[in-house]
Amino acid sequence: MQWWKNKQLRPALWVLGTVLFFAIGRDILANGRPLYCRIDGKSYFPGLRAFWKDPALPYGQPVLDSIQQGFLWRRFEYEFAVFAPVPFNAGERPMSPDTTLLQACPGTVHPGSERRFRHWLGTDVTGYDVAAGVISGARIAVFTGAMATGIAFAIGLTLGAFAGFWGDNRLRVRRGQIITFLLGLPFAWFYASTIRHWAVVRDGAVWSVFMPVFVFAGLAVLFFRTGKALQFIPFFSKTVLFPADLLIMRLAEVFTSVPGLVAIVAFAAMLQDQTQTLWAMTILIGAFSWPGVALFIRAELLRIREMEYITAARGMGLTEWRILYRHALPNALRPAYTILAFGVAGAILLEASLSFLGYGDAGLQGATWGSLLRNARSSPQLWWISVPPGLAICLTILALHRIGESLSERR
Repeated sequence: MQWWKNKQLRPALWVLGTVLFFAIGRDILANGRPLYCRIDGKSYFPGLRAFWKDPALPYGQPVLDSIQQGFLWRRFEYEFAVFAPVPFNAGERPMSPDTTLLQACPGTVHPGSERRFRHWLGTDVTGYDVAAGVISGARIAVFTGAMATGIAFAIGLTLGAFAGFWGDNRLRVRRGQIITFLLGLPFAWFYASTIRHWAVVRDGAVWSVFMPVFVFAGLAVLFFRTGKALQFIPFFSKTVLFPADLLIMRLAEVFTSVPGLVAIVAFAAMLQDQTQTLWAMTILIGAFSWPGVALFIRAELLRIREMEYITAARGMGLTEWRILYRHALPNALRPAYTILAFGVAGAILLEASLSFLGYGDAGLQGATWGSLLRNARSSPQLWWISVPPGLAICLTILALHRIGESLSERR
């Protein structure tokens, strides 16, 4: 409520509220299947079926089982039906011999259909309904922004905490753990690559992205923990200083030296076509967005670790790990939340740029803001193709930046 009292912040909140409303209610606002229909006295909910069941499964009703494609739902026999305000699926090509529908102007009624089946924002040059694409693009933007920022925040928080709290002269590690960790990295890479190939062949693109990461991280941690078994040997039991700050900052400089979009495009090009999914793009965006978070957390912890209550905690005999997670890190996170809004805005912009360049899931063509702008390149004179998605991207980014500035002022 305190934010709502700020009149300068209300437009940004209205924009974000609208985007979230489109993202959450996409299946109710834009759907090629009827939300409710009655056939032979029985009620069915084809448009809402995706919430609890695969829409492609049989209905057990002859009329519905004979109609699975979205464009046929506008002509089936029914007693009563309720359609979405935008009665088209995002990325659905209208099936019509009328080629002028491929770039129909706003308000055009779909040929051979009732007046309710109207393209409110027209169609692009490939036949995708622009209104359905804008609504579906809101869900893709919210998902990509939230997930990619979460990944970047998790990586940056971990590495920034190590660099800022321990620096170069406070973290001591046993020689055995360092040796087993370095020796285990080639094995972890080999098995992660093998698992990735197996996942692509058997389980599809989503697991081909997640499973290699889990396997590599799990094996790396396992080899590191195995080093404790060598502590009975004097040489391996001795501790050495681990320059965490030096290594992490050099790694951050490597990531920041290359523009994020260029790096993501290069890595995406190395993926197979079936693995260029929305999940893969989201993970790549998050993986190349962590340096900003890490630098911020490091700067905060460099300040906090010298404060009196941290010195008092050490004097009480608390372990360094407990001091970090119970006392230092929570105080560093409060101002770090201000960068979340900017991170979400950057992730949404990167996703739109990648979609515009043609990277990502082929099934999302015409269903994201970037892909709609990409389809508008061949006909720039058709304003209704480029203005709605471009305006959605612009307003969303401006709203997130305004909220981020407000958070920074409240620190």
